[in-house]
Amino acid sequence: MAKIWESLTNYLKKEKLMSISSFLIMLATFLLLGIFINIVVLSQTMLRYLEEQAQITVFFKDEFGEDKILPFKEQLSSDERMSEVLYISKEEALRIFKEINKDQPVLLESISASVLPASLEIKTSNIADLDGLSDELRNKDGVEEVRYYKDVVQRFRSVSTAVYIVGIILVVSFFVISYSVVISSLRTAINSRGSELEVMKLVGASDSYVKNPFIYQGVFFSVISALGASIIIILLGFVMSKVGVLSKGLSLGFLPGLFISPVLFSLILSFILIISGFLLGYFGSSTAIKKYLKY
Repeated sequence: MAKIWESLTNYLKKEKLMSISSFLIMLATFLLLGIFINIVVLSQTMLRYLEEQAQITVFFKDEFGEDKILPFKEQLSSDERMSEVLYISKEEALRIFKEINKDQPVLLESISASVLPASLEIKTSNIADLDGLSDELRNKDGVEEVRYYKDVVQRFRSVSTAVYIVGIILVVSFFVISYSVVISSLRTAINSRGSELEVMKLVGASDSYVKNPFIYQGVFFSVISALGASIIIILLGFVMSKVGVLSKGLSLGFLPGLFISPVLFSLILSFILIISGFLLGYFGSSTAIKKYLKY
């Protein structure tokens, strides 16, 4: 182990420019990888937040009283597509209106509960059900208006899907780039020591004796680069947590309903990056050695 560490430190001293270049390239690669994973998770989180908002508001005619609205609410609540159905009475609508317009007393003087419609605020379990549901509700007796911001929901859903697909492609691409960087940097190191390695083989050095320094070198650069990127990712997680925009935390697309804090997510992501760095360094260096030393 001491011999391997000595070989690594000698290489770092001898090839300072190459070492710094390899570190910076791999640091940028791992950092971009972490950022794009964050972007994918953020887009899915925003979609989950949107799904949990009052997605459809149904306003009723004045003659369609509470005695008819409440049974209708119960009927909707039993529909498996619904996650929540909330009744807003005329009095509750007036309270909300006053709260929103509390700085406009002139407007409040002319408004009473009788002129405001009762309504139902409906949330669905799946945002894809909104289109069909809104059409169904428009044809119900007593319904005066169905408010559904279709364009906003569909646009956000399209953008979120695109970000998810592009993000996955970029994540895979950056893994390939990381792998290539490890192999390229080791190829340069191996070529610069070609004569020395030939002599070592001629005097009977074992394969492991020759290969181990390069494997440790690949793992060292990958893990250190991933660690540097992880520190930045963790700092970003603390910033996101302090800003407090995502009150419930981040949502993982493959685990619906589960939200975790940005700090915890950044720690998990950092652990994944470091493990990925180790694996990329090990297998990348092993591949480079097999290819260029012809074992």
